Amino acid sequence: MRYFSAILGVTALGLSLQPAWSEESIKIGVMFPLTGPVSAQGAPERDAVKQAFDEENNTVAGRKIKLLYEDSAGKPDIGLTKIKALVERDKVQLLLSELVSSIGAAMAPYVNEQKIPWVSTVALASLTRAEKSPYIFRFVPSSYQFGLVAAQATKKMGWSKAYFIGWNAPPSREAYEVVKKVYGEQNVLDPMFPNVATSDYAPYLTKMDAKADGIFAAAWGSDSSRITQQYAEYGLKQRMPLFGIASFTSEEVLGNMPPESVGVTSAYTYCGTLDTPENKKFVEGYKSRYHGVPGSYQYMGYMSAKMVIQALKDIKGHIEDKNAFIDALSKVQIKGPMGMASFDEHHGLVADFYLLTVEKGPDGKLRNHCGERIAQVKDPYDMFP
Repeated sequence: MRYFSAILGVTALGLSLQPAWSEESIKIGVMFPLTGPVSAQGAPERDAVKQAFDEENNTVAGRKIKLLYEDSAGKPDIGLTKIKALVERDKVQLLLSELVSSIGAAMAPYVNEQKIPWVSTVALASLTRAEKSPYIFRFVPSSYQFGLVAAQATKKMGWSKAYFIGWNAPPSREAYEVVKKVYGEQNVLDPMFPNVATSDYAPYLTKMDAKADGIFAAAWGSDSSRITQQYAEYGLKQRMPLFGIASFTSEEVLGNMPPESVGVTSAYTYCGTLDTPENKKFVEGYKSRYHGVPGSYQYMGYMSAKMVIQALKDIKGHIEDKNAFIDALSKVQIKGPMGMASFDEHHGLVADFYLLTVEKGPDGKLRNHCGERIAQVKDPYDMFP
């Protein structure tokens, strides 16, 4: 009896020393620009992250999920301060955050120093190159990645010379580098880089004539609308097609795009009208919660959260084992609204792209027609190491 009691005592002691993981919430830091010039993209992306966890009843592998939100305001100094607060004050165990490149660049050294897993939707190519680390994952195409798809798609359409107009910012300048490499520098006429939120594009558009086969535009949000409107006003629509790079005509901006947007093409990883069960679930879920139509930013937020959820399931919720979580996240493959998605060897996104053409739907509203699927596009590390 004494021997049996001793065994029971040792067993009870052993159980008491086990980490009470299942009793503790998993804390996830979620930061996006909720105020400032890109809040129209940041707030919906945050909402889509929340939707993904709502679909799991905010419980994964038996553990409650606690999302802690911060507002980067689209500014690097504020964003870094808020991330430090999430990590050091709130003790979050991973980060699901941000879309602004300058904030991503500010965060990367800190994330590496703290050794905290970070799933980013920042298109900054350096996050999987110069700043790459075991802790950084990017669920969004890099600017080289979406620039390459645009250049190759237009070449396939028969373009040989083009104009390029884009923000004076890293994503558009990196996309230009790809277009220049694919087309040859001499065939990209007068590349122009106005500042973000330029109100009058006339000084740039009036330089363009019919010497080119089309125009690349690498600007987003409200600038997509202004460029498209003024492109039509100055008579360029009748002379040259406009090809928007990445999310130029994403669903969340189409509501504010002018009627002249009809016929504008682009290529990106999300098309709201794609008829798949996964996309229908995503769209209907977003509409029911937020009374709006999701676009590419929401897709990135939703799917980045889905990748995290699957990795947590694969390790049975043991986020405290950081190496096991990182290994699991590296291997996740999910069939999402747009098809299969995964991470490459540098933790960059691998996903399908679609050719998109703006059209007027039966309800009179603008929408994207889903054209050719470009399967499983990888970041071109060989072209841009």
